Amino acid sequence: MKQSLHLESFFPYQFSVLAQQMSEYIAKIYHQQYGLSRYEWRVLACVSQSETIAAKEIMKMTTLDKMQVSRAIAKLTSNNYLCQQASEQDKRYNNISLTDAGQALYQEIVPLVKQQEQQMLAHLTTQEREQLITITQKLSQHL
Repeated sequence: MKQSLHLESFFPYQFSVLAQQMSEYIAKIYHQQYGLSRYEWRVLACVSQSETIAAKEIMKMTTLDKMQVSRAIAKLTSNNYLCQQASEQDKRYNNISLTDAGQALYQEIVPLVKQQEQQMLAHLTTQEREQLITITQKLSQHL
């Protein structure tokens, strides 16, 4: 018996399309207004979550591969948004942190992407928003 897959009702496909649409919608802010790539924005946002962080941790948090993270770090460093210092525990690794310029850029972009997020979710009720976050986190934890 021939099996078929209806993409309009296949959740992984629909979720992938939605993720791409959301990413492009949010990118209107950081790419068009600030010239950041998707990877650079993810790395910048990730680094902002802690005082210092290693590239390996950025890879885990963002699910970007080594080359994507490395290039984003290099570009953000060359633009004076990030700084790197050799780790005291292991000289093979660098601790990465935001510079003052990087912190200022991040603080400037955050309200804009939050506003974009609110516009994106405006068609959902508060309960639907909470459920969406809960379901998304639950699915992510089990993959």
